[in-house]
Amino acid sequence: MQTDGGGLYAYLATPYDASGDVDTGVLREYVRAILDAGVTGVTCIASTCEGPYLNDRERNLVADTVGKAVGGRARLNVGVGALSTRQVIENAQRARDAGATSLMLEMQQYFPVTFEAAYEHYAAVARAVDLPIRLYNLTLPTRFDFTPERVAQMATIASIHSVKEASGDVTRVRDIRSLCGQRYKVHCGFHFQALDGFRHGAAGWEVMLHPLIAGLCVDLHKELSADPWSVRSEEKYRRLEPLFYFFKQCGVPQSIKAMSGWTGLKLGRPRAPYGELPPEGQARLRQILNELHVL
Repeated sequence: MQTDGGGLYAYLATPYDASGDVDTGVLREYVRAILDAGVTGVTCIASTCEGPYLNDRERNLVADTVGKAVGGRARLNVGVGALSTRQVIENAQRARDAGATSLMLEMQQYFPVTFEAAYEHYAAVARAVDLPIRLYNLTLPTRFDFTPERVAQMATIASIHSVKEASGDVTRVRDIRSLCGQRYKVHCGFHFQALDGFRHGAAGWEVMLHPLIAGLCVDLHKELSADPWSVRSEEKYRRLEPLFYFFKQCGVPQSIKAMSGWTGLKLGRPRAPYGELPPEGQARLRQILNELHVL
């Protein structure tokens, strides 16, 4: 089993055509452009990728399309989260068959789930599919929190190689490292937390990208990986900080899809009931991108 070495993973927005169907042609073009920017890997069908809004046929279509487009050039992390363990195992098997090199798994719940049940959920997936698992702590939509202490308890599941920490509390990167040492590669889960995340010991960064900003984020990641305390790291982060905080305030998928409308790579609208970025938000986003000289 290949281990996770950290790095920069680009979440892929799911592109839709004018009818609202998954646009596989645009998706292939999107993958190629992101890989050309120099990312470590790509992630599809996860939270910000609008994974929960896809039906089973669409999930398979996206995974197969991205797997073929990646073609071994980079790592492929595929979101497999679902409400039931049976569903997750089926998703994981299809992800494996599509060429996934790792599985992204958050603890979705409808009825409340105990930590003991969550542990067995992950253990069952690990037994069923021999791929590295990235434990995704996505507290707001899932209403389940893998605290650093719980992450430490999950360490006995050997297939969990990495953690994406997206609780909103960036100091948890430090706490996981303190409790677990080098057991996991910890990935920072937000654009705006990149600088602090690496200063707290993150080994990876996993966020949605568009080709317009991918090169700038790759450059920032290289500096952060080399020395997050350096002047160059600080300067490169501060340059992008207005954009990152715009994403925080206005929503990443809406923003990425809005910026795609100003390029040849049209990603379409977010899937209803997810709303589009309003006109005033689009105006501010365009101003920020002009100031970055990417439009």
